[in-house]
Order: sequence, then C-alpha cells, then structure tokens
Amino acid sequence: MADESVPTLTLAGLTDVGRVRQRNEDSFALIPDQGLAVVCDGMGGHAGGDLASRMAAEAISDFIAEFGGSPSGVTGDAGLMARTRNAMSVVCSAVTMANRRIFALNRERGYGEGRGMGTTVAGFWHLTGSGRVVVFHAGDSRLYRLRDGVAKPVTRDHSLYQLWLDNGRRGAMPPRNVILRALGTALDLEPETALVSARAGDVFLLCTDGLNGMVPDEAIGAVLSTAPSAGPAAACRALVDQANEAGGHDNVTAVIGCFGAGG
Repeated sequence: MADESVPTLTLAGLTDVGRVRQRNEDSFALIPDQGLAVVCDGMGGHAGGDLASRMAAEAISDFIAEFGGSPSGVTGDAGLMARTRNAMSVVCSAVTMANRRIFALNRERGYGEGRGMGTTVAGFWHLTGSGRVVVFHAGDSRLYRLRDGVAKPVTRDHSLYQLWLDNGRRGAMPPRNVILRALGTALDLEPETALVSARAGDVFLLCTDGLNGMVPDEAIGAVLSTAPSAGPAAACRALVDQANEAGGHDNVTAVIGCFGAGG
C-alpha cells in the first residue's frame, strides 16, 4: 500500500571551523527540491581532508540529481516500489563513484591504500510525494530523527569505538576517532543504506562528530524540538553554538530537515 502521509520537507545547513582547528574539513550539500541532504567530514589534514569532503558532497549530490529521477511508466504502489529500488541503487552508485574519484586522486598524489585524504558521509534522500526516506552513510557522521519529542540516532557509527561497544566493551577502550569505513581510502567501498519513514512533525539531523562529540544527545533533541517553530536554520545555528560553547574541539556541521504536513 502506498504511503498514507505525504509530508513536505524544509532544509537548512550550517558548518563552522570550531574553536581549535585552523581549517574546516567538513562539507555539506543540499538539493531542497529533490529532498536531498549530504554531510561529509574530511580526514587527512595537509593531505586534503577538506578537498575530499567537498569532492564527495558535490559528486554524490550531482549524481543523484542527474540520475535520481522516477522510473517512467509505473504508478501507484508498484511505482513507489520501483522508485524506492531505483533510489537505493542510485545512492550506492553515487557513493561508489565519489569514493573512486577520491581514491584515484590519492594514487595520483603518490599515496598508497589507506593513506592520503578521505571522508565520511551521511545523507538522506526524501522521496518527495511519499513518506519514505533513503538513508546512507559511511563512517561516524550521523543521522538523528526526532519523533514524538525524542531524538534517536538512525545510523550506527562505523568506528572502532562503536565496534567495541557492540562487542560488550571487552578489552581496553579504543580511541573514538578510528574510522572503519570512509571514502577515498580503498578502491571499493559500499555505503550502509536503509529505508526509513518520515511523517509530519519529524525532524531529521545530519551532523559530523564535531557536534555529537561535544553536545549530549538530550541537548541535541531539545534543540531539534524547536526546529518546527523556529525554523531549521535557527536550530542549526543553535547546535553549532552549543558545540563551540562546549569547547569547539572539532569542525562542526549540522543539516536539519523539518517535515511538515503536505498541502
């Protein structure tokens, strides 16, 4: 059965260098009329983490914009299913293409596998006219969803620390910043993808670890609860300010999508 609720989406984003770093290696891309948002957190410092994140955000969003149209000739429930399958495939192709571009540039610069610049990615793509959202990520950038006043992570970090948590915290606690999946560090990479629901009143947040590493989830949820009334731009500003007030140890990026009742 096709989605009964057809929410609309309003998007805004903000990135900030923080209080400690000299360079902002975060990037984001928004395509509001296609319901697409992407956040990337670059790694590599002088090797070009800022370039990697910018390349990934632009390449993924451009690819989806070009190839993410609805399959023609099928409508109703069958059409929505075909559209969903196509979207999942397009997302994987977009991330794969971006990964190979960054990996190739690393090789051109003389870096071996696992070295040079890289980037995490987290994104969502609202299939407009439906209550379906395709979610994709690689690394420790996150997606949160606020629903009924409670904010919960939708994604699970691809990090050594998260793996340690998942394994019952056995052994010594590893560093939190060791990433197990990132674009540009190996020839082949496949993002983790999922299909989640969206309904009027939901608020989605994409963020880099410069936000959730500095601001507790409860505080993030409190700000997200203001987004429908204050607007997503104001909520992004509030979250970035809180991360900086807590120390701003890293670059911080927030992208917020507010889902409202369809017309």
